[in-house]
Amino acid sequence: MKTIFSKIISREIPAQFVYEDEHCVAILDVFPTTPGQTLIIPRTPTPYLFDLEDDLYQHLLSVAKKIARALDIVFDTERTCLVVEGFEVPHAHIKLYPTTTPELKITGGEKATEKTLIAHAQKIKRALK
Repeated sequence: MKTIFSKIISREIPAQFVYEDEHCVAILDVFPTTPGQTLIIPRTPTPYLFDLEDDLYQHLLSVAKKIARALDIVFDTERTCLVVEGFEVPHAHIKLYPTTTPELKITGGEKATEKTLIAHAQKIKRALK
């Protein structure tokens, strides 16, 4: 099954990648509700996160933790929130929302500029090293 995320992973659709390995990728959300909003996506399109093999599921959470720590540094967060949604795209993924206030808005973001996404991606990649 080909999803929008499959097309991003195969580079058919451009995205700002901040992390990738043989199991998953992490990209900046093009429609963020908070700067640095990041998606962690397994390479294998599985519609339901809890249908993933345990090793892959645990790997995604490990990657999420690593990226959340980088987001905390780059965006000087109060904390980074993790959300899993299941119906927007039939390809399991985790969303990370770096936030500086307890009032987190997780819907209705406006499209970020390419320049902003590139700048955020560069900072996050540096913080991951």
